[in-house]
Amino acid sequence: MAKALALVGKVAFVVGVVIAIIGGIWGGESLPEKGWVIWILLIAGIVIGLLNVTAKEAPTVLAAAVALIVLSVWGLTGGLVPVFEHANETLANEVQGIVYCFGLLMAPAAIIVAIKAVIATAKPGD
Repeated sequence: MAKALALVGKVAFVVGVVIAIIGGIWGGESLPEKGWVIWILLIAGIVIGLLNVTAKEAPTVLAAAVALIVLSVWGLTGGLVPVFEHANETLANEVQGIVYCFGLLMAPAAIIVAIKAVIATAKPGD
């Protein structure tokens, strides 16, 4: 049973990454406008947070998730546009969409991992 759950978590991660890339490129103009892209990313993020991250991995995952979320918010405010100023606008929109989708994927995972870390820290006797 544990191996099956671990496999589900790994599949959710791979699916989430693929959908983040596809959704970022074809999901809309620099933001995913397709509802199914957003829902798949959020559900995959929840599954990743519940099944993939151990207590040992929590600090690394939280640091990476915070970086991705900050980068996606920065991209939403137009911070990525000057980076691609000399490239074409389509590439800038696609990169911005991909980064935003990765933020959508990792936000629920980060929330769940943070809650699990707080609960683990608050356990008496450890």
